[in-house]
Amino acid sequence: MNMQLLDGVLVALAALVGGAILLSLVVLAVGSVSKPGPAPQGGIRPDLPQEPQSDTDHDRELVLL
Repeated sequence: MNMQLLDGVLVALAALVGGAILLSLVVLAVGSVSKPGPAPQGGIRPDLPQEPQSDTDHDRELVLL
C-alpha cells in the first residue's frame, strides 16, 4: 500500500512540475511573438510647472554640542 501511495505522489509531483514548465514555455512564447505597440502618449494629468517650495525653517540651525 505504501508503494502505491508513493507512486501516486511522485506522479502528481511530476505532473505539477511538467505543468509549470509548460506554462512558463507558453508565457515565453507569447511574449516573444507579441510585438510591442507604440508608447502611449500623454497622461491623465498635464505637466504643470512646479513652484519652488519655500523653506519656512531657514532661521533655525542645528547645533550639536
